Amino acid sequence: MIVHYWENFNFTDTMYCHAPQITDQAFVNFISLFPHASMDKVSEGVKKMLDAAEVDVVMYNYFLKLADHYLYAPLSQMRNDEFYIPFMEQVVASTKVTEVHKQRTELFLQLLYRNRPGSKAEDFVYTTSSGQSGRLHAVSAPYTLLMFYNPDCADCKVTTASLKRSPVVTTAVSSGQLKILAVFPDQDLDIWRSHLNEIPSSWINGYDKTFEIRTNDVYDLKAMPTLYLLNKDKIVILKDISVDNLNNYLSQINSN
Repeated sequence: MIVHYWENFNFTDTMYCHAPQITDQAFVNFISLFPHASMDKVSEGVKKMLDAAEVDVVMYNYFLKLADHYLYAPLSQMRNDEFYIPFMEQVVASTKVTEVHKQRTELFLQLLYRNRPGSKAEDFVYTTSSGQSGRLHAVSAPYTLLMFYNPDCADCKVTTASLKRSPVVTTAVSSGQLKILAVFPDQDLDIWRSHLNEIPSSWINGYDKTFEIRTNDVYDLKAMPTLYLLNKDKIVILKDISVDNLNNYLSQINSN
């Protein structure tokens, strides 16, 4: 279905760009199929769609905007970098896209390729309120939850509260199965220090003293908070997850 999904769609009719009830819904239905197929088939389906859309630059850009809106935008419930990457890879491979557009997309892809599930998480140095420093890769535990956050943001407060009241997370932390490393990647340390008491003492709470994470795009922090679950070797298991995702994963491994 993914490979043949768009075969009867008229990509020359740009009026579809003004009919979101048709085009947007068709796109949402299309990407809803992605979790049920191999990534090879997803990439093949994306290629066929964008190749067909190249017949008109307006239509082509419209579908790229849809991909960005549903698969990459921070507030999208369907956000998924792994499903977004094939769209960006096809932009780079296209013969119809300008070189400037390709170069920008290639740089963006380098960010998307970092810290993917199955890859080793990028290491960095954090500093705690006592002035001690540590490295992500030196955190010793079967699992590490890496949380980039700004304690002053509403979503971060909600996520922190959800983690604190989760019985699964609390049990995993108290048993030593899970360590939580909360990292403030921004520059206003007064905000960070004013909320130190909101982070449990059983967590590691630090900040990026050199601002390397933001400056060098070590992690893609398009939204706060951003959570990664890592195994003992600091391989990324889950990327950009919710507390529900974490609870489900921990519950599954404990039931096995």
